[in-house]
Amino acid sequence: MSARNSRTRGSILIVSALCCGAAFAEPPATLELSPTLSLPPTAAEAGPAAAPSTPPTAANPAAIPVPPPPSAIPAMAAKPLVTVADDPASPFPRYASMQPRVEFWTKVFGQYSELQSVVHSAEYTDKVYAVLDFRGDAVRMDRFALAKWRSSEEERVKAQVERLLKSVHEKRRNPETMNADERRIYDLYADIKDDDRFEKAMGTTRAQRGLHERTEAALATSGKYLPEMERIFRGYGLPVKLTRLPLVESSFNVEAYSKVGAAGLWQFMPSSAKIYMRLDNLVDDRRDPWTSTDAAARHLRDDYRALGAWPLAVTAYNHGRGGIARGLRETGGAVLPDLIRDYKAKSFGFASKNFYAEFLAAADVERNHQKHFGEVTRNTPMAFDVVETKHYVPYETLRRLCGADDELFRKLNPAYRPEVIEGKLYVPPGHLIRVPAGSAKTFEVAYSRLDAGERFDNQRLMFLLHRVKRGETLGKLARQYGVSQGEIIRANGLKKNSKLRLGQVVKVPPHAESRPGPVTVALGESKPQQTREQKQAEAMAEKRAATPKPSKKSKKPPYRVHKVTSGQTLSSIAARYDVSVAELRAANGLKKSSVIRTGQKLKVPN
Repeated sequence: MSARNSRTRGSILIVSALCCGAAFAEPPATLELSPTLSLPPTAAEAGPAAAPSTPPTAANPAAIPVPPPPSAIPAMAAKPLVTVADDPASPFPRYASMQPRVEFWTKVFGQYSELQSVVHSAEYTDKVYAVLDFRGDAVRMDRFALAKWRSSEEERVKAQVERLLKSVHEKRRNPETMNADERRIYDLYADIKDDDRFEKAMGTTRAQRGLHERTEAALATSGKYLPEMERIFRGYGLPVKLTRLPLVESSFNVEAYSKVGAAGLWQFMPSSAKIYMRLDNLVDDRRDPWTSTDAAARHLRDDYRALGAWPLAVTAYNHGRGGIARGLRETGGAVLPDLIRDYKAKSFGFASKNFYAEFLAAADVERNHQKHFGEVTRNTPMAFDVVETKHYVPYETLRRLCGADDELFRKLNPAYRPEVIEGKLYVPPGHLIRVPAGSAKTFEVAYSRLDAGERFDNQRLMFLLHRVKRGETLGKLARQYGVSQGEIIRANGLKKNSKLRLGQVVKVPPHAESRPGPVTVALGESKPQQTREQKQAEAMAEKRAATPKPSKKSKKPPYRVHKVTSGQTLSSIAARYDVSVAELRAANGLKKSSVIRTGQKLKVPN
C-alpha cells in the first residue's frame, strides 16, 4: 500500500498508568511507531476527543504534541483506597482492588476516540503501554485501508511490548542493567510487588479501541427507551441503574448482533432468550427493546436471587449464572474480587472479569456526561399504546389499521421475522401490538370490522424442507426444530411408526410457542402483563393437569420421566412430548420464574 510505504517511522512513547497521566518522551531504542501516540490529557486538557484541525501523523511531526521531558513528570500520587462503595447503602460496591479497572474503562467510554487504540495489559488492566492515534490517518485513508493499517500497527506494537516484558522479567533483579524502554516498563509496575508480575503480564498485551463517539451517540439514543426501561425495572423492584447495562452490551443499538449470535439491546444469546422471551420462526423478541428489557429484568432478578449480590449477578449476565456459582464453589470465594483473583477457568476471561467494572464506568460516564461530552440532547421517548390480536392477521393489515407508516410500525414492533413482514406468515393471535399513542381505540374499532378475508383461525401453511441425513429420526428432527413428532407426521402424511429414509425430503411445520411469563408493558400499567389468551390457556392447562384422570384397564402410568439435557427449555421439552408448558409446570410444581437445570428429572404428563 503506497500510503504506508511513504511513511517515515517515528518513535513510540511508553505511557505510564492512565490514572497517573504521566509519559516519557525519550525515543526508545527498540520500539518504533508510525501512527501518532497521544498522551492521556491532563484535567485541564480533558474534553471531547474530536479530530484535531491539523491531524498529527508520523509524516507531519510538527503537529505531534511534544510531551514534557522525564524530569518534568510529576511523581506518582498516592490514590485513595475505595474500600466498599462510594455510598455505603449502594447495592453496587466499588471494591478497592477493582477501582483501577473502573478508571481504565471510564477513559475508554468517555475519553478515548474510536480512532485511538489503547495498548495495555489484560492481566493488569490499568497498565497502559501506549495510545495509538489514527485520527490523522482516517482523514487520508479509506476505511478498508485504515482498518488493515490499524490492525497491523496494533499487532506490531503488541509484539514489541511482549519482547520488552520478557526482557524486563529477566532483568528484574538488576534494574540498573535495563535500557530506557525496559526501565519504563519496570517503573510502570512499581506499585505491584509480585516478583512474577512481568511474567504474568506476558501474553496478555491487547489493544482496546476507544468508545467516546459511540458512547455519546448511545446516550442520545437511550432517551427513546430509558423512561420505559426504568419503569419496567421498578415494576420488578430492581435498581434502575441496571438499565445502563446496554451502554456496555450494545451502545443502545437495537440492531446489534454479535459474531457469537447475541442480538438486540440486551445482547441475549438464543439459549437464554428461549427461557425469557419468544424466539421462533415468527418472532425474535431479542430485537424488541421493550420486550427484551422485560426479559433482561427477569434474567437479572433470577441471577440476583441465585447469587445474592449485584456485582455477582451483573457478572453472571455476561458469564452465566451457573459459571459464577461454580467459580464461588471452587474458590471458596464470597465476593466478585475473590473470583477475579482466584478463579482460573478458561471461560472466565477478560470480558467476564471486566464486565462489572465496565458497567460501573459506563454508568459513571452517563451520570457525568457533561464532563465527557458537554451537553447531550436525548432523543424523545417513544410513546405508544398496546393492543391485542385475537386472530391470525397479516402484518400489513395491522399496520394499516393503526394508521402508522411502515417505518414507524417497524420501530414499534421490531421483533417480527421477514416472513411475517412480507406476509408469508401471519401475526399470531394473542400477540401484543404497539400502535402510535392515542390510536388504540381507532385500531380496536377497525379490527372489529375486519372481514373473514383479513383475519383467520389458522396460520398460513409454510414448511421448512429438510433432507434426511444418516441416523436422523422423527424424534431427532422434532427436537432440532422445536416441534412435536405428531406435527411432522401430520404434515407429511406419515404413519406413527414410520421410519425416515436417507435422502427423503421432510416438510417441517413452523415452530410456535407462547412467550414465557410477562412479556410487555402497556402505558399506564405498573407491571408487565400476559395476554388474556395466555392467562386463559395456562389456567385451563393447569386445571386439566391438576384433575386426576380416570383409571384405565391398561394401567398406563400418568407420567413419563424426562432428564433435562444441556440447552433444553420447558418449551422444547413440551414440544417434544406434545404437551403444554403449563402442564409441565403443574406436573412438577414449577413457578413461572423457575429455571430448569441440566440433569434435572421432570415428570411429563401422558
